[in-house]
Amino acid sequence: MQRIYNITFPTNRWVLSILAGVCVFLAFETFNWVPVLLLFPLAFNAAVRSARSTWEAFRIGFLTSLVIMLGGFYWVTYVIHEFGGIPWSVSGLLFLGFCGFGALNFPVFAALSYFFNQRSHSANASRSHILLWYSIGTPALFTLIEWAIPKLFPWYIGHALYRQLWAIQICEFTGASLLTFIIYSIGSTLDYLLQKHPAHVKPMKRALLIPGGLILLQITIGFWCLKHRSFALSAPLKVALIQANIGNLDKVQAKQGSLSRVDTVLSTYAELSREALIQKPDLIVWPETAIPLRMDIPSPRQFEILNLVKEFNIPLISGGYGSHSANPNREHNSAFLLDPSEGSLRTETYHKNILLAFGEYLPLGEIFPVLYRMFPQVSDFARGHEQKAFTLSNGIRLGISICYEAIVPSFMRKVAQQQVQALVNLTNDSWFGPTSEPYLHGALTVFRSVEHRLPQVRVTNTGASFTVDHLGQMSNRSEIYRPEALIQSISPRAAATLTTYGEWGDWFIAVLGILLSFLIFNTWRNRASVSV
Repeated sequence: MQRIYNITFPTNRWVLSILAGVCVFLAFETFNWVPVLLLFPLAFNAAVRSARSTWEAFRIGFLTSLVIMLGGFYWVTYVIHEFGGIPWSVSGLLFLGFCGFGALNFPVFAALSYFFNQRSHSANASRSHILLWYSIGTPALFTLIEWAIPKLFPWYIGHALYRQLWAIQICEFTGASLLTFIIYSIGSTLDYLLQKHPAHVKPMKRALLIPGGLILLQITIGFWCLKHRSFALSAPLKVALIQANIGNLDKVQAKQGSLSRVDTVLSTYAELSREALIQKPDLIVWPETAIPLRMDIPSPRQFEILNLVKEFNIPLISGGYGSHSANPNREHNSAFLLDPSEGSLRTETYHKNILLAFGEYLPLGEIFPVLYRMFPQVSDFARGHEQKAFTLSNGIRLGISICYEAIVPSFMRKVAQQQVQALVNLTNDSWFGPTSEPYLHGALTVFRSVEHRLPQVRVTNTGASFTVDHLGQMSNRSEIYRPEALIQSISPRAAATLTTYGEWGDWFIAVLGILLSFLIFNTWRNRASVSV
């Protein structure tokens, strides 16, 4: 340990890189040690700054990314093993390959940050410019790269704050990107202050203005929203969330034709729904693919389900399978509304738009069909192309998403633009086993309610099921791998209106792009004046 900071801090760049990664995954499920997240930009900045080249900075970022993936996404190994029937040893090797590209934003940021830092400090830049680079430029660069580089499981650093209601209210206006920016601005500015710069005492006071102002804005908006942000609401909607705890292997066998398995699945959902009828719900919701058959083709079991809904005399939303209009050998992962009203049964259908790679389709599988013969356990679902809302007989419009779709902000903006008054998400997390994934997956969906000020119902096969109000407050979550009929009430919006984020999307990202471009241009201008 050397003493180059005003506090004792490890100076080995590789140790700092590992520490940065550990701070990130500890802030998320199931640890939820959110305060350690502020150490992430401190350690990461110090590691990148001590690199000897841009390539070494990239490798430092790669190591941080690898630590995050190993600590936060270990459950991918379980999925590969269960989903593909692959031995644990091979699954582990495939997971290591996945870790190599699972969070490329960290190494890309590290390389670019090192590159710009070197030019900023060697361009005879003023202390004010360097301060702006630490408090605005570096956080803007990190946030932009985090937003721009796609991930199989989209998540932001700011998503760790999902339980801090006062902190996430601002997402109504900016989305979660501002949360990442604030976190990185605080840590990056602290990194600047902790460096030994005796001549910088005066600028140090100014250094606190930007992150301090951001925190003040966040707190002000947060507590104002929690106290005053209200909307005209419809009558409360009592919803029965039916979690039958039926794993994928049972449902796959049911889908492939084992009649006893089909009967077992359907009878389990029917029994739990009958238990829920005691509390007289207004809506019953079953999860993704709860019905292991094509609900748009007449069959004895389709007839049985339709009669069951008529018997309940309560609308049912459930996942199931839908027929492909052009290819009878393919099908959709779909959601169905069965709504008994005035003696008839009205039905509506939504086909899932965003399919999960390696689970619901194989990348390049349509170009090379042999891939599906090599991996027959991977489904070949057809992709839906419309964001269709369901309308209950009482006029309430519900925005529907299936599983993964609820964690994709751009897609959920399209759903919210369908004049919906509440959100319903049907999910299947049973492939992930007793890991942190069901909790992490659920945590990411909370932000859709805040971004669009819409209550949300989330129902899964094996947990965790819950509801969220328009402020992001979660109800009690169901337990993982336990059958349960959870009764919750939500208050749909009386009128469907778009929030700032719902209408304008990621405008804050554009602002960060402008600010970063200005700082880079200023650095280039300083270098040009020095060379002259």
